[in-house]
Amino acid sequence: MAQDLVDLEMASASQAIVEKCLSVEPDEEVLVIADPKTFAVGRSIATAANGIGADVVTSVMPLLESHGNEPLDIIADGMATADVAFTCTTHAITHTRARLRAAEEGTRIGVLRGVTEDMMIEGAMTVDFEVLRRRTEALAELVTEADRAHVTSEQGTDVEFSIEGCQSFSLDGYFHEEYGFATLPPGEAPTHPKEGTANGTIVIDVSMDNLGQLDEPIELTLNDGFVTEVSGGAQAEELEEIFEQHGKSARNLAEFAMGTNPKAKLIGNLAEDKKQEGTVHFAVGDNESLGGTTKSDIHLDGVLRQPTVKLDDTVVVENGSLRRELLE
Repeated sequence: MAQDLVDLEMASASQAIVEKCLSVEPDEEVLVIADPKTFAVGRSIATAANGIGADVVTSVMPLLESHGNEPLDIIADGMATADVAFTCTTHAITHTRARLRAAEEGTRIGVLRGVTEDMMIEGAMTVDFEVLRRRTEALAELVTEADRAHVTSEQGTDVEFSIEGCQSFSLDGYFHEEYGFATLPPGEAPTHPKEGTANGTIVIDVSMDNLGQLDEPIELTLNDGFVTEVSGGAQAEELEEIFEQHGKSARNLAEFAMGTNPKAKLIGNLAEDKKQEGTVHFAVGDNESLGGTTKSDIHLDGVLRQPTVKLDDTVVVENGSLRRELLE
């Protein structure tokens, strides 16, 4: 498809993101952050914001090495002073001090981490946003009210942890003032496991940040909230090397989330994979952006297909099927 046709196809999604999800107003100062791999998506967002009369600045920053790396100071300063900032970057800067600082300053942030041109046109972005919002908010409420979670799968996952007092977020595509950001594509309810409580085994069998689509599953053994053993094939060895490079905090079980988007596909891109309804993803590393206290310079998600999730005594996901009747 020629680039001008791709731009045309992306226009409607960009317009909805700018006008509905982030509620950009004329004359607001909007910062669009892209990198060399995501420039076309950033340009589409910038065009939509410019079209409603916002004052738009586009910054193309160097490609980061990993999700959770801090952006350059000049980018962080821009985020903190803008009315709205869109982070259309290959690697997420959601779980960074720069994002937290910007939220504290009142910047409305739209996160489009790893979003490609194809993803703007089909799949998760074509969902009914209002229906998804209600479903995701209801699931987030269930998670917030629960004290414990137990996740299992036929692939070998069997892990338990406390979520008592841990708020869940409705990442439904819309900006929530209490969170400070919106995430696109939409469709997940994340929280952070209470530090030091996770024990058991997690088998990641779809995809993982920095590794992409998995050739074979990666098995993580957890003791008191930290990954103590990694097993699997070559990609498991890569993950172990990442842990060695970034220290003990990188091994922290940082996030637990359930996907809620029935239009999302498993494509090997975590931005969409982890939103698929009925999947679960866990992250390792930094959890500060989710209300935790562990700081790390990485935050890596890994997706599980067909999990079963029990919150306290209630099964919420059964063999990869989200029990929608609990959310109505």
